[in-house]
Amino acid sequence: MENKRLSSLYNWFDMNRDEIINGHENEKVLLSDYVVEGYFKDEHEALMAAKAKKLKLGEFLVQWCIPKNEEYWCCYNPEVCFD
Repeated sequence: MENKRLSSLYNWFDMNRDEIINGHENEKVLLSDYVVEGYFKDEHEALMAAKAKKLKLGEFLVQWCIPKNEEYWCCYNPEVCFD
């Protein structure tokens, strides 16, 4: 089942990609509620920040700061656990 909230958040990122990634190429960006929550060196740091902000799964995205022409899809569907 598609998560419309995440799809909408990704579309917002995609429409604002150039502005969002400017100066942060190859970093990871944490997005929630159409806001940039922060930039991180890797996915783990971004996920830990999401946990610290008490964001729930399905409420945020972690995106790689790369131009659209370099993007490719990786979809992970396993459960995620925070310890």
